[in-house]
Amino acid sequence: MSPTIAICLIVAMMLVAMCAADPYKPAPNYVPTHDLSQFFAKIKAGQPVVVMGIGGSVTEGHSWAAMSAEWLQKQYPGNEILYVDGAYGGTPPWQTVFRMRRDILPHHPDLVFIEYAVNSYGDNPPNWLAEDGMVQQLLHQPQRPDIVFAYVGNDKGDRDLEKVQPVARHYGFPEVDLRAHLQEKIDAGECKWTDIAGDAIHPNQRGHAIYAEAVIALLREQAKLADHPTPTPSVPAPFFGDEFTTATLLPIAAAQVSREWKAVPPPGWTGKFFDEMYETEQPGATMTVTMNSTTVGVYLMLTTDAGQIAWSIDGGKEQTQDLYPGWVPKGTVPKDNYFVRNFLLATGLPRADHVLRLRVVPRSERSDGNVVRIGGFCVTNPKP
Repeated sequence: MSPTIAICLIVAMMLVAMCAADPYKPAPNYVPTHDLSQFFAKIKAGQPVVVMGIGGSVTEGHSWAAMSAEWLQKQYPGNEILYVDGAYGGTPPWQTVFRMRRDILPHHPDLVFIEYAVNSYGDNPPNWLAEDGMVQQLLHQPQRPDIVFAYVGNDKGDRDLEKVQPVARHYGFPEVDLRAHLQEKIDAGECKWTDIAGDAIHPNQRGHAIYAEAVIALLREQAKLADHPTPTPSVPAPFFGDEFTTATLLPIAAAQVSREWKAVPPPGWTGKFFDEMYETEQPGATMTVTMNSTTVGVYLMLTTDAGQIAWSIDGGKEQTQDLYPGWVPKGTVPKDNYFVRNFLLATGLPRADHVLRLRVVPRSERSDGNVVRIGGFCVTNPKP
């Protein structure tokens, strides 16, 4: 089973905290203050451009976002239009925001699609802060991209717009409701959900093509603005808060480790997410790192042989974290099906040096092993 397929199945099981069915469409009285005129002005000037999709498994791979970029290339065959897949299945915003400076911003995107309407997992404050964090990091780049918020949903139309849509509208971004466009097709008898998806969440290529139609309609309208690009508006303050506006990863090399740990190459496809990794399966192995941060988290790779760690911050009470991917029923995926995750152990700390101490403890009964693989640490450093 491929990582993408396994993650798709897992996300379907995880979507238990989404809001009720919502036939949402952008309100007619909502007028975005941002548009895509700067992006299309670059295309008209013959400049190369980069398009990125950020989100979960519905955006990963040859998705609606990639198809929309392909449409752009066909419309402008003389331009160099590069699509970069910045999505990763099964991840909510608070997973992605720490990867921004490593995996997203270095590509200098000119147009970014953000899709988290089904991966925001309900009442989860880190997700809200992370949506702000991603947007703020994008908008404070010297080459500021244009941004579109896209909304998908499951077979019943369920999704979580309560905390996603306010962020889009706070910044004034264009919105495109892919799920509502698909529902129009279904209501008109042009297709059934079972025609365009193999489960309750994930479109097949026909479904992605229908989703892309909604994006392309937006792009056609926005392309008309190329002759008169709108001046870039100022960046407003974060909507939910600023803690994740500086979210980043601290390399594993910053840690002091006991002799039981060994440096290993990231296995298989996970090398795209890790520069280096330390691994051990020995109970009692320790790792200590000092980080100047208001957040303390661990960035790691796990699968069904994952062990457990005990951790403490600043000499406080030790707590245990089971690293087994709890959304995976035992025996349902092979050991080489890896998941890239971060565990946020503490947020909202005073901005100061904090010492994280990790200790490997015996595995839980459900795990096939006791392996701990760590590739870095999650830190945030908002301005005082």
